[in-house]
Amino acid sequence: MTTAATPNVAYHDHDFLELSYVVQGRATHVIGDRTSVIGQGDYFIVDYGVKHKYDQIGQTPFVVINCLFLPRLIDETLSDCRRFQDLADNYLIKFNYRNLSEQPTGMIFHDHDGHIGRLFNRLSKESNEKPVGHQEMMRCQLIEILIHTMRRLHRPAGEPEESELVQYITDQVEKNFMEKLSLAELARKCCYSLAYVSKRFKEETGMTFQAYLQSVRIRESCRLLANTSKKIAEISGLVGYSDAKFFNQLFKKQMGMTPREFKKLYNTKGK
Repeated sequence: MTTAATPNVAYHDHDFLELSYVVQGRATHVIGDRTSVIGQGDYFIVDYGVKHKYDQIGQTPFVVINCLFLPRLIDETLSDCRRFQDLADNYLIKFNYRNLSEQPTGMIFHDHDGHIGRLFNRLSKESNEKPVGHQEMMRCQLIEILIHTMRRLHRPAGEPEESELVQYITDQVEKNFMEKLSLAELARKCCYSLAYVSKRFKEETGMTFQAYLQSVRIRESCRLLANTSKKIAEISGLVGYSDAKFFNQLFKKQMGMTPREFKKLYNTKGK
């Protein structure tokens, strides 16, 4: 376990699994063929042999907690394991990839309520202080992080219960960010008042609904700018902004550069 400021890290891969949590700052993260903007509270899993890199955005130091581990930390019988998929199917975790909507490796997850961050901090403390039984505690905490993460890709369909309210709303944003989304309409579908839903959303995410929607749209626009040859005006429309001028202003405010500058810096198509 390491916690370090890593402003710029060149392409690299590992002969082990990597689980990383962003503590501070923002960066452009390239993993495989995906480019994303990651920030505080985001975390991700990197599989064996997958290349990735970071480039810090802005002046705030980019700080991550890295948990680098071999599958045999979970179960000694996994000494020959070389894929996260095989680890996930181990009897101690038992998540069948066929039942996941997406593969968790390479995805960016967000820690909405701080629970994952607290588990990372406990992992780091056990690793650094090494009290009696620290490996067993680390195994438990690591399994908990992995199960919580894969649960997000393995939920049954149906109307959300109150405890799942904010997760339902963030899921709707992730799936439909390009559409006109209204918190009032989502609250109505869940049979709650707008005031109640607005308060719960801010408490659990630390953001207003509008700010969260904007962050998802800008994140997706970064992916399109970095990985496609689409024009900026087209990308603006694809992420839900019919006014390209407003999109440019919002992008620059959040990213510290214009969409054109971002595209020039990170898009490799045609180079």
